[in-house]
Amino acid sequence: MPEYLKTALTGLAVIIPAIFLLRWLLGRTHGSPEEWAEQRIKELEHRLARGEIDQASFEKRVREIRES
Repeated sequence: MPEYLKTALTGLAVIIPAIFLLRWLLGRTHGSPEEWAEQRIKELEHRLARGEIDQASFEKRVREIRES
């Protein structure tokens, strides 16, 4: 195997996991559980307003969020 290919593969072996780690760190939810729940409920309200979910689904999911 050519040396430049080994170097490229080694670089990818470092860069790809680093990208996944960075995405995970940036995607984590910050704040208290109450803040997290309120954020999720607001997202559901927006989805309901856009017609992505119906009223029954909205109420069920809000209930599930508040119970957890």
